[in-house]
Amino acid sequence: MTVVLRRRALVAALLAALALAGTTGANAAIVTSHDDQGRTITFDVRAATVDTEWYASVLRAAAHGNEISNVTITIVPEPQIPAFCGGEEAAACYRRTAPATIFVPAGKSRLLETVLLHEYGHHLDTFWHVSGVPELNGTPAWWAARGMASLLADHQVAFDYSLGWSHSIAEVFAEDYAYIHTHIRYGITWLSPPDAALQSAMFAELGTPAEPLPFAPEVPLVINRRGTLAPLDRFSVPFGLLGPGRRVTFAATISKANRKGVRARAQLVCNSKVVATRVFRKGQAKRTLDIPNLGPATCDVRLVSAVSTSLAYSLRLSLAVEGA
Repeated sequence: MTVVLRRRALVAALLAALALAGTTGANAAIVTSHDDQGRTITFDVRAATVDTEWYASVLRAAAHGNEISNVTITIVPEPQIPAFCGGEEAAACYRRTAPATIFVPAGKSRLLETVLLHEYGHHLDTFWHVSGVPELNGTPAWWAARGMASLLADHQVAFDYSLGWSHSIAEVFAEDYAYIHTHIRYGITWLSPPDAALQSAMFAELGTPAEPLPFAPEVPLVINRRGTLAPLDRFSVPFGLLGPGRRVTFAATISKANRKGVRARAQLVCNSKVVATRVFRKGQAKRTLDIPNLGPATCDVRLVSAVSTSLAYSLRLSLAVEGA
């Protein structure tokens, strides 16, 4: 991975615009909106030109309850997500410790809609409890309808990440929650997405959305990173391609272009195989990989140093659906 009392939504949008007029860089603006029941939705905006009301409308349209007023949605520039979420591969994250916080990048897209709802699924999981089952465990109707007790007994899922991200009970629930609203980009590859029966069970328990999700354009996911590559070290950004027809564009810039020989390599690796490589030789500061028709796959892009000195780098990774 959202609508409201229309007059209240308009007022909230105007207040958000005014609050953001002076927001730059490290400054933050606290912006509030409301759902259709008048519950407060709180945003901590740390990026410029953010359409806060769009985020609010996504959450309004999603199945939720009073817990929506117990989380702050912190919106930051996409390159800052790793600093807040503790991993270069993170697209967003949820912090359970009080005050509960969702960290999401600034923007507006169908992918961001899915990301936001996935993280809200984690928040909802925190506030719902399955009797006699350790947290995190989803919700009672979901636990039963998904057959989680059997999957747990068969060691297909775990309460932690010992079996991998996609076998974490919390991540399965969050993906299911996002999918029943969007019906796109299901990241649990070993399970089928929620069918009509599971979706009905979840909405019956959580409440059926009264509004459709707001419009969001289908735009590429773009990740920007910069830093210093240690001598003979490598830096990578892992990601998943959840379906076929994906295009990966990777542009990287490496310092010390006047140095002789090969300074570094830019690589795209999918399913443990090198798909493409570009080397940085003398005079070559920037190299680009543009590979169409990929996926589904587990991939990462890499910068691999070939010298015994530090190299400054910047990179831009774009993931797009062909023809979107």
